[in-house]
Amino acid sequence: MGFLFPFFLVAGIALLIPILIHLFNLRRYKHVLFPNIRFLRQLQVASKRTAKIQKKWLLLTRLLFLAALVTAFAQPYFKTGQTAGNAGAVQVIYLDNSLSMTAKKDMESLLQKAKNRARQLINASNRNARFLILSNDKMAATRPLTAPAALDMIRAIKPTAQIVDINRILGSIAAAQENDPNELWRVYLFSDFQKTTFLPKRKWREKLDQTTFFLFPFQSEKLSNLYIDTAYFVNPAMEKGQEHQMVIKVKTSGSAKPESSSLQVYIGGQTRAVREITGFKNALWTDTINLHLDPGWKKITLALKDVSLNFDDTFRLTMQADPNLSVLVVGEKAVNPYLQSAFSSYKGFRMTWEPAPGLKPENWGQYSLVVLQNLDVIPDILKKKVKEKLENGGSVLLFPGTSPNKTALNAALSYWGNIHFGALDTNKEQIVTLQEHQPVLQGLFEKIPENIQLPATRSRFFMEADVTANQQSIMSFRDGSPFLAQYTPEKGRLFIVASPLDVRASNFALSYFFVPVLYKMAVQDQGQNPPSIAVGSESPVWVSGAGNANKRSVWHLKAPSFDAVPAQDPSGAGTNIFVGKAAPQAGFYLLKQEEGTDSLLIALNTNPEESIVDYASERSVEQSMAPLKMHWMEEKGMRNNGWNAAPEPFPLWKICVLIALLCLALETYLLLAKNYLSGSGKQSGWFKDKAVKDVSNS
Repeated sequence: MGFLFPFFLVAGIALLIPILIHLFNLRRYKHVLFPNIRFLRQLQVASKRTAKIQKKWLLLTRLLFLAALVTAFAQPYFKTGQTAGNAGAVQVIYLDNSLSMTAKKDMESLLQKAKNRARQLINASNRNARFLILSNDKMAATRPLTAPAALDMIRAIKPTAQIVDINRILGSIAAAQENDPNELWRVYLFSDFQKTTFLPKRKWREKLDQTTFFLFPFQSEKLSNLYIDTAYFVNPAMEKGQEHQMVIKVKTSGSAKPESSSLQVYIGGQTRAVREITGFKNALWTDTINLHLDPGWKKITLALKDVSLNFDDTFRLTMQADPNLSVLVVGEKAVNPYLQSAFSSYKGFRMTWEPAPGLKPENWGQYSLVVLQNLDVIPDILKKKVKEKLENGGSVLLFPGTSPNKTALNAALSYWGNIHFGALDTNKEQIVTLQEHQPVLQGLFEKIPENIQLPATRSRFFMEADVTANQQSIMSFRDGSPFLAQYTPEKGRLFIVASPLDVRASNFALSYFFVPVLYKMAVQDQGQNPPSIAVGSESPVWVSGAGNANKRSVWHLKAPSFDAVPAQDPSGAGTNIFVGKAAPQAGFYLLKQEEGTDSLLIALNTNPEESIVDYASERSVEQSMAPLKMHWMEEKGMRNNGWNAAPEPFPLWKICVLIALLCLALETYLLLAKNYLSGSGKQSGWFKDKAVKDVSNS
């Protein structure tokens, strides 16, 4: 027999308490005078024997009650001849400690149930067995541990925002097997088996020889979860003194019906908006809130009320009002009035004009966007400066001239990225397609209206590009040719419009899209940093290197009682910083240089995939992990005969609790029976009992 919590056996010292009570708590009797007691002598002996028997049984029931209670807390189980692994076998235990395992079942979290089952497995294993313990935040394969060390490691596992898929789990196991390729390996997976984790996009291809998998599902039935899928501003950069639209999307998942709730929006700890969440359509609720933001960095928190799971009830995002963006316009003549009007409508923009023939070789790193306005010829100095801007990760927008020198213009385009203009089409053509998921258009509409008026052209150039130019059509004509396209031959982005910036060529400058698209292009040069990042995300934060005194300075990710150095990779004129991999939990973090004054406020949230509490079926898991050998296990024991380990032992603690209750009932019966003998019956019986007590004390 073994004990799941053997330390509770120390409480067995409490067995001394009833013994001491029976030894030292001597009962005192009253003296009653009788004229003659010779007729009570025979009754005296019988009464004394009855009293002794009653006291012994009372002591025994009390001792047995305490012993059963202590044993129940220690949770005993039987060790059978079969063990959870052969002698010397390496046993890998993966405990899914993702936040979805915080869901409760029978008043206990799924993670705690899994940890208890894993401890039972280790205690029932062969004493020569060795263990590898894996969890979402500790996937690196370590050296095999002994049973006591493995139990300590399991005890320390806590919920984490890190999530991993089955391919990464299998990859860690395969890496560990390389150290002991000749050992017999057994893998035990304790998880809720979410679809997002155990149904990866790519199927596991590598082989794990001599490995058997035992799958223990821990799932909460009839669970409904409300969570904030995303929240973002329509304009990714803020203009001070203006109201800005924030789009919020709340989703529901699980088998139960969604419940109504409320949503509160906090800025700097102050409540700015409250919304009632009702009327889900296809498990989605969407709303748009207008917010006024003062200049500077802002911490924005969205709080949702949800009973089932609360790890995803808070969504954080950051925003900086008054971004002070700079735009450089290069042209052959004066600045176009439509450009002048577009950029002057936003107080956060500063526009600079430079003539193309007399362009100065200055640093373009300070400009968020460079606009080449209606150029017929690209001078050599301009061609080189654009190439340098694209290599450093900048953004450039080109409007061709009304009568361009196509040979010279195509020479510059080929120099930038194997792009060239084709024939000129002077027919009236209507733009019919929008790539709404492209970053330049993303967020302009919650949903594109069916009757929206798209721009049309009367003069446009056909554009062609090599595969290396990475063409992405943003707006397209019916024939599929692009009107506005993005090219990324270098680290930066080159935007090309097929028509000149002239109302006689197209009405693009008069359309709804003109100003927002220019704004989005300029904002992209700030790194396209999202206002919120998921913990564990591989998407980097791009930080501009312009103006840094020391470009080699290391960036730190800081929070109260936390300081880490995330992975950093130089990219163009800045640095990609992978903050999602460095942060352990969701929250607000400060990204700051080790030497310097530059800093960036980062919001990290739980991955929305973790909030999808849809469990994968056994068949789908088997298909995703095929051809691995798998056996499904139940909480009460084996489901099939493929496992040579002992099934989960019968919960002996329940028997101990039952014994304790029976002892308590027996003790109550003995006390009531004793009181009945001493205080009920005929008057002569009462005198007899008193006589006995008097004689016993005389």
